[in-house]
Amino acid sequence: MKIDNHVHTHYCPHGSNEKMEKYVKKAIELGIDKITFTEHAPLPILDTVPDKDSAMNEKDVYEYLKEAKGLKAKYRHKIEINAGFEIDYIEGYEQETRLFLEKYPETIENSILSVHFLKLPDETYFCIDYSKESFIQKGEEIGYHMLYSIYEKTVLKALSNPYGPITPKKIGHINLIHKFEKSYQYKDMIDWVKLLKLAKKNGYILDYNFAGIDKEFYGKTYPNQMILDKAKNLNLKLEIGSDAHKPEEVGRYFIERED
Repeated sequence: MKIDNHVHTHYCPHGSNEKMEKYVKKAIELGIDKITFTEHAPLPILDTVPDKDSAMNEKDVYEYLKEAKGLKAKYRHKIEINAGFEIDYIEGYEQETRLFLEKYPETIENSILSVHFLKLPDETYFCIDYSKESFIQKGEEIGYHMLYSIYEKTVLKALSNPYGPITPKKIGHINLIHKFEKSYQYKDMIDWVKLLKLAKKNGYILDYNFAGIDKEFYGKTYPNQMILDKAKNLNLKLEIGSDAHKPEEVGRYFIERED
């Protein structure tokens, strides 16, 4: 069965303006059996990136879910269509995120929990994947070891059922911290086995994400092969996703692969 369980839409401010239906048609063209839209849920904090385009607007949530539901009915004989969110785990805003999830319980099983924002020692929040320049600047400012250490601790919290029984149980691109790794010198000291064992213990699934292959300063899947091998040794379940932000990115790379 071919699936793509990590797909964004035109409701994403940093994505394509193409309608959701075009993503569905691309999936059908590729012979994909199931597609899951996982739009970036509205943030519980002020967006810290310059363009303020990290996530969808609260006012668009209803239309997003309505459009997905309509497509699900229209194409029910050709492809399974689901809709959830990519939820940001943001330390200190667990209650706000829990309240959001409680409003849309039907989306939880189709949602992904990801870490894009880190709470720094000065109580500010930093988006780790916005740009190479901002990551290097922050790494030189507070130290790469500090950045990686905070990331590890944040992912541990995300893997610890932060919203109780309504916590989405798929962890997105678990090693996103590596996105710009070719542009600086630092030996990763994160205990990935510890993270993976916690994921296994708490019933999480790993987002096996192919977007990283297209990242200039990374060029691999999330997780990378080393982490992937450790995950497989633990019998940790994977779910494939393109992390598409354009219709042409649906099913990218993994459709041709056998894993």
